[in-house]
Order: sequence, then C-alpha cells, then structure tokens
Amino acid sequence: MPDNTDGTPKYHQIANSIRQQIITGELKPGDSVPSERRLEKDWNVARPTAADALRLLRHQGYVESRHGSGTYVRADLPGGHGRRFARSRTVDVSFGPGGGSVEVLLTEETTVPSHVADAFGQHADVTGIRRQVLINDENGTPSELRTSWFTKELAEQAPQLLDPAKSPESIDDYVTAQTGRKATYGRDQVSARLATAAEQKRLHLPNPSAVLEQHLILFDATGNALRFDESVFPAEVWKLLYPYPLAESPSEDRS
Repeated sequence: MPDNTDGTPKYHQIANSIRQQIITGELKPGDSVPSERRLEKDWNVARPTAADALRLLRHQGYVESRHGSGTYVRADLPGGHGRRFARSRTVDVSFGPGGGSVEVLLTEETTVPSHVADAFGQHADVTGIRRQVLINDENGTPSELRTSWFTKELAEQAPQLLDPAKSPESIDDYVTAQTGRKATYGRDQVSARLATAAEQKRLHLPNPSAVLEQHLILFDATGNALRFDESVFPAEVWKLLYPYPLAESPSEDRS
C-alpha cells in the first residue's frame, strides 16, 4: 500500500494500484477485482472510498460490475491490454463529413470537470486544456459541438494546443509528434437529453430541442487516457459512434 506523499486522494491511489496490476497482467481479463469490503480492510479506508475507487476504474474502462456477483477485469481493456486486442487498432476521430468545415470556438486553460479528471486518473480541481470546436456539414449547418480536454502535463509538451490557429484536424498528429503518444483505443458513452441554451445557440436549435451527448475517452497504447471528448449532436444528425473495432473472441482472432 503506497503512502500518500503527493496529495493524491486515497481512492485514486487504490484505483491506480489495481490498474497497474491489470496493465502488468497480474490481474487478467475475467479475473475478480477485490470487493469494497476487501479494499476497506486492506487499505484501512471507509466503504465510500473503496466504492469510489471501483467507480473510477469502471469509468476508465478497466473493470465491470456484474449484479450479484462482483467486479471483474474487462476483456476489452483500454490500450489493447489483454489477448482479445492482440492486433493493432486505430480510432476514427475525424471532424465530420467531407466538404464540411470546422470552427475553433475557444482554447483555454481551465479547471477540469470531475468526470474528466477521473478519466485522466487525476484528483478534482486540477487544471487542464479545453478546446471547443463547431463542426458544420457540407451545407454549412452545425452538426456537432465538440469539447476536447487534455491534461496540463500533456500541454506542456504540446503548447500549441492553446493556439486557436492550430488546425483541429492536425491536433492528433501534432500531439503524437510532440509526445510520442497516439490514440489507439476508444471507449464511449452516449445519453439523450435536452440542449442547453448555449448549445441551442451554437447548433441553431429551437427551444426545446433534444440532443445526443457522447463522451469519448481516447487511450494511448499504454492504456493511459490521452484525450476526453464531449460531443453534442442535434437529434436529426446521424453519426457513426463506433468507428473503432469492437472486441473479438480469441477464436475469431486469426492474427
């Protein structure tokens, strides 16, 4: 059990310890993860702290809970860890249909929301980089409002993330060139809701309007979160949400 020498919350320490066991193969896909009760005892923490650690691991895509059974290491691990992702994978993070346009709305250093900090494995109230773009289709109609988050540490290696003149389409290649890190795997969640007033204005929507919100976490080859995208789509827009390969069973993997 590591000592808390850098102010990292206890639940992050617990999650990082389990995550490291998964990455190194000590815990394999399908293996059971220590329960809240076991973490409570082993780490000398309250039950809510243990629960937060498992919640963080679920959010990062490393474990899944099975009702009435427990928590287990996922088969489709971030970064391709585990034999079900033996082959190299790519992620489609394109900016809309051909013939469309992308407008940079803002680039800034600001406080990262707690759910984004969780994805990056950081504690609350950290600062990071936010880039927001508006994607228009070939007719000039807004089709997606995308907010991309990066860690402050990554931005120190890639300072042009704060440059609004930096082309959104070139960001991924730029980050890879500056850091050696590349998005190789993605995990997303989607939810339908009503658009906010700001989203209605940006997407030219009436009030009220339904939108689809997508959270996409992009991981590098080591399983570390590289970017967190929050995209909002008008209800009438069709968008391919799963361009990255889905998991294959070992029998299907002929590589």
